[in-house]
Amino acid sequence: MNNLLPLFKWGTDYLVSNGYSIEHSPEIVLSTPWSHVIRFATSTENFYLKQTPPSLFLSNEPKIIRVLSSQFHANVPDIIEINEDLHCFLMRDAGISLRQTLKTNFKPKLLCEAIKQYATIQLSAEECIATFLKLGVPDWRLNQLPFLYDHMLKQTAFLKAEGLTDKELQTLHSLSPKFSAQCKLLASFRIPETIGYHDFHDKNVLLDPITKRMTFVDWGETAIIHPFFSLHTCLEQSITHYGVTEGDSTYQKLQDACLEKWLGLATKEQLSSAFLLAKQIRLFWNILASNQFMLSVDRQAYQAYYPNQNSPIAGGFKAFLEGMH
Repeated sequence: MNNLLPLFKWGTDYLVSNGYSIEHSPEIVLSTPWSHVIRFATSTENFYLKQTPPSLFLSNEPKIIRVLSSQFHANVPDIIEINEDLHCFLMRDAGISLRQTLKTNFKPKLLCEAIKQYATIQLSAEECIATFLKLGVPDWRLNQLPFLYDHMLKQTAFLKAEGLTDKELQTLHSLSPKFSAQCKLLASFRIPETIGYHDFHDKNVLLDPITKRMTFVDWGETAIIHPFFSLHTCLEQSITHYGVTEGDSTYQKLQDACLEKWLGLATKEQLSSAFLLAKQIRLFWNILASNQFMLSVDRQAYQAYYPNQNSPIAGGFKAFLEGMH
């Protein structure tokens, strides 16, 4: 609690100095090894303060959001101030999570709309990759992935400590040419790479109950990737939380929403083939993101928070192996 006092003070001081009247004590909404979120209730509206670890992979979030807002008018949080010393930022309330709405009444049409709006952000950002790279966003484009794959597999001691066996490592090494070929094949569809973030799903889409405006939040794990990677994350979550089955009519509607914005580049059949291929390749993106995430947080605090969870890096490679076979 004491470590959050500077956040309480800064948030309160900023809001009061800008004419807001604080209604009651700030409320801790979320406290994890990777972020703290605090709600400030004022007489006119609510504000949220989010603090991340200092690593660029997570602390870059407010800068990424501001670029998305200023250059592309994307539906992202309205950030009113950033405190780089405390690695935090203040933003306006944007509503309740879409998951909260869908858990009460699952409407595939609403989730399809969220997918299409997110895809629009991705398309808008295609021409500004250099801007994000200058911010320090990781370059995980398809032409980089085979090199990153081989580089990661050279870290034998680390991967064994994470929980991979000698046999698994040997198999992973043998799959390097196949993985490289898959990346080249996906690149041959010529779908422009752009920004995407590891946590794109309905829980990170906020819905304003009055205006129905959707706001896309939690951009801390952003990278330059193939656009279909993060769209698959959303589909995975729909299977987990809403009983959607891969191949059923609802899944097909969601997949069609994922592909719609790219229909000008290829036929639906071609895009479907690319989407299926991206599903496998993205498993290595999951590993890259998990590795960067684990490097960004306090490992002991993370293990205390998830005492029974296996290494996400080893788990990612095991899922990759399963997918390749």
